[in-house]
Amino acid sequence: MFGGGNWKVDGSNKQWVVIKSTKGKPVSIYANRPLDENKGLDDKAQRALNDYLDEHNLHPTVTIHRGHSYYAEATIGYMAPTSKIVFMGSCGGFNLIDSILKKSEDAHIIASKQIGRTSINKPFFYLLTEKLRTGTDIDWIPFWKEFKGRANVAGFEDYIPPYKNLGAIFIKAYKKETGETDV
Repeated sequence: MFGGGNWKVDGSNKQWVVIKSTKGKPVSIYANRPLDENKGLDDKAQRALNDYLDEHNLHPTVTIHRGHSYYAEATIGYMAPTSKIVFMGSCGGFNLIDSILKKSEDAHIIASKQIGRTSINKPFFYLLTEKLRTGTDIDWIPFWKEFKGRANVAGFEDYIPPYKNLGAIFIKAYKKETGETDV
C-alpha cells in the first residue's frame, strides 16, 4: 500500500512502524505492530508511542482503528484530542460515537454499523493518505463517492460517512446548544 516511491517505511522500531511521505506534503503515519497482548506488549508499545509523540511535540490529527472491536475502547483512550478524522473500521464502531466525541469534540467520524472489513478499510486508508500526501482538501461527499468506487463490496453500506453520521451531528448540536463541554 505504501510503495510506488511516494512513501518510506521505517520498521526499525520494535514497537511501531513509521511511514513518511517522500513526495508531496509531509505526512507521517505511526502504526502499532501486532504484539503479544497476553504479555501486555501491545499496551506497553502504545504507551511508549504516546510518550514519543509527546516528547517530540507531535499531535496526531487522524486516528484509525482497524483492529477488532474489543480493542476500540483502548484506541479511543489513547487517541489524541487533536484528532480531526477518526476512522472506526471495526465491528460496531458506530456505537462509540459519544466516547470519540468526548475525547475529540470536533472529530469527523467514519464508522461501521456492522462488521469491519479489510476490503473496505484498505481503500479508505489508501484514498485518505493520498489526499493528505497530495494536499487535496477532503470534501466528504465527493470523497465518499470516490471511496465507494474503490470499495464497492458487500458491507460498504454499513460504513457511515461524517456528513451522514446523524448520531455525531446530533451530539455536537446538542452540546453546542446547551453549552455543554467535555473535559
